Amino acid sequence: MRVFMAMTVTLLAVMISSPLYGADDFYKGKKIRLIVSSTPGGGNDTYSRLIARHISRHIPGNPSIIVQNMPGAGGVMAADYLYRKAKRDGTVFEQINWGVWFHQVVGDKRARFDFNKMNAVGVAAIESAILFTRKSEFPDWKSVLASKKLITSGNSGRQSLGHTMGKVMEKLAGKKIFDYIFGYPGARQYSLAFRQGEVQSSGNTPGSFRDQLGDMWDDGKVAMLAQAPTPEGGRTKAFPDTPTLLEYAKTDAHRDLVNVTFGLTHYGRPYSLPPGVPKDRVEILRKAFTATMNDPKFLGEAKRLKRDIIPSTGAQLQKLWKDVLNAPPENKAIIKEIWL
Repeated sequence: MRVFMAMTVTLLAVMISSPLYGADDFYKGKKIRLIVSSTPGGGNDTYSRLIARHISRHIPGNPSIIVQNMPGAGGVMAADYLYRKAKRDGTVFEQINWGVWFHQVVGDKRARFDFNKMNAVGVAAIESAILFTRKSEFPDWKSVLASKKLITSGNSGRQSLGHTMGKVMEKLAGKKIFDYIFGYPGARQYSLAFRQGEVQSSGNTPGSFRDQLGDMWDDGKVAMLAQAPTPEGGRTKAFPDTPTLLEYAKTDAHRDLVNVTFGLTHYGRPYSLPPGVPKDRVEILRKAFTATMNDPKFLGEAKRLKRDIIPSTGAQLQKLWKDVLNAPPENKAIIKEIWL
């Protein structure tokens, strides 16, 4: 009997200490914080709150999900928090603002994080990027090039699509075109500035653009100058009449500039855990994220919100980060041209 009891105690101890057992049991009764790297109301916030309403069903123990907005420095503040301060027990994950990893690529001193050590969870949508102006002032690219004054462009930071698209267009045109106005907390705020005439140009993803400025587009008040190419190199279904940046490119160097800079914009809704999270909990949240992306209830709500769901897995995002951060010097030099 003593031997049997000793074996039972040992077996229970092994079960409790097992990573899988502990992870499955860990989230019961817990609260998970989902940090959003931008302000309420924008695309990142809309996707994150949508995910928060559904992902708990796919996590063992069904923890509650609390969304917290943490805007600042175009997403750098939130990334810094996740990397250096967030709990590493699997109860905090974050929507990473697209392009924040570029700060690490170019050696920005504010980049006190290392995406090679982050734990990617997944991507909600593969998206494009668009650049637009007020049609009453600049109805087409020809009028933009003919302008004798710099065109004001509203942005939250250097990673904003208005800035990135604008800088690439300037490289392709061989001249300075835009006066970049930074400091807007997020896309909703610089879209409002565009609506009110405070700025003449900006950039966004198609989904957020439709949400924030769709009525102006429908009324013919917005001129679409350019869009980033799809992963296949063509135009999007949303804007079939808008040229891609590749169509403006005249040399191989120009095409490299477009491809290197915008290869990552397609992964603009990424989610990540901080470094040091136990591997079994990383896998649980990755599986939960993927299951959510295929959940009919989630997809139905996304459709009602007019948000595309074109996901990628955590493993795919992890590889993408590795490839970008280990890019050859010539590609890093291209990124530096845009960001510095």
